[in-house]
Amino acid sequence: MYFECRHIMHNGARCHSPALRRKNFCFYHARLHSPGNQSALVPATVPAEAIPLHIPFLEDRSAIQVALSRIVEALAASRLEPRRAGMLLYALQIATQNVERKHDILPFKSVESITHTRDGDELAPELRICESSDKCSTCDERDTCNAFEPEEDEADA
Repeated sequence: MYFECRHIMHNGARCHSPALRRKNFCFYHARLHSPGNQSALVPATVPAEAIPLHIPFLEDRSAIQVALSRIVEALAASRLEPRRAGMLLYALQIATQNVERKHDILPFKSVESITHTRDGDELAPELRICESSDKCSTCDERDTCNAFEPEEDEADA
């Protein structure tokens, strides 16, 4: 039995990788959500031209679409030099070639509820995955597991 990563991708789907032991995220997303990767809030006194461009982590096609929109918006608002915008758009083109195309931009099943950490990260609900149903009778979590169905004794039948 293991828990799934609670990271929510930009398309609303959750990551299906196993979470690290006693952690909310898988190895990949734990690094993404580490305190060193959190963007600082921009004070209201900063002019619009000085606001940094925050591009999402390019992990799926939806994140690339969000990044594309932010680059175009910053370019249109003159917050981004055309040469730099061209370099960023080229990077998005490379990212587009590297992501899986077998998935739709919008997932078949998306996360329906979220919780927030103290740092403001959004988390998908906890999801416990049982690797094998034949170990249910010896599992420590069997009393709280929705998938556990005790076998009827022949004497009860």
